[in-house]
Amino acid sequence: MDKSFFCFGMGFVGKTLGHLLRAEGWRVAGTARDERGCKALVEQGFEAFCFTGEEPGEGIGEFLANVGHVLNSVPPGEAGDPVLVYHGGDLARAGLQWFGLLSTVGVYGEHHGGRVDEDTPPAPLAARSKRRWQAEQDWQRWGQQAGTSPHIFRLPGIYGPGRNQLEAVKRGRARRLVKKGQVFNRAHVEDIAQVLLASMQKPQAGYLFNIADDEPAPPQDVVTFACELLGIKPPPETDFETADLSPMARSFYGECKRVGNERIKQQLGIKLKYPTYREGLKALYDSSDRAFEK
Repeated sequence: MDKSFFCFGMGFVGKTLGHLLRAEGWRVAGTARDERGCKALVEQGFEAFCFTGEEPGEGIGEFLANVGHVLNSVPPGEAGDPVLVYHGGDLARAGLQWFGLLSTVGVYGEHHGGRVDEDTPPAPLAARSKRRWQAEQDWQRWGQQAGTSPHIFRLPGIYGPGRNQLEAVKRGRARRLVKKGQVFNRAHVEDIAQVLLASMQKPQAGYLFNIADDEPAPPQDVVTFACELLGIKPPPETDFETADLSPMARSFYGECKRVGNERIKQQLGIKLKYPTYREGLKALYDSSDRAFEK
């Protein structure tokens, strides 16, 4: 298997996967939106290219000609997915062994706490989810012409080192918002990376996978558990209906569903390292958060 990897939008997920691949001897490169971001990628041992999403990235087309595996994590805008707009042709000519597209479980829309899986018809409500669903369809059409369909991965809320409720609690930003019956799935970034790697090792072009934990849970429970780990009193519960929230924050509570993850286990042989938020937060606490002054 070719050991080269390129990530459009090398952020939290891309870097985590990139470090995993570099440890196995892969050549890893990715994009950032500006020179500062590119410098940060280089400092972490990656090759870097600037891609603003407003024009083709310099040197990217030539680099893609010699890459076997590509991941697209760039969020689509109102004009579509900029990666498809500016580099779809480069990718079609690249002869890829694997092409992955990150999407969102938001494409399923509202299910009032019901279960969804990869066979559930998309019915997105939020504008950002509608753009993701449109991007999925656009890339599938691209695949029909290019002869290599994307692997699509739908993600819930992502957490991991530096981005989790332990950090929110320590910074005084955590809130225990309570909305009756509300639950969310989550995914630890390391579990996302292991799913992507397993897919790269066993390509199934055109397949769709949900990447989510085993336990959709009320968000206030996650904050409470984080406070318990840190040994501090949790913030008071706040009723969602009367809470002072931005339209963006409130929109996240407009949908409630339980995301099935059986396909990654059955088809990719995945055993989640962090099947619930409890294992995930406990591992993060053990690795870096014990230094918090209680």
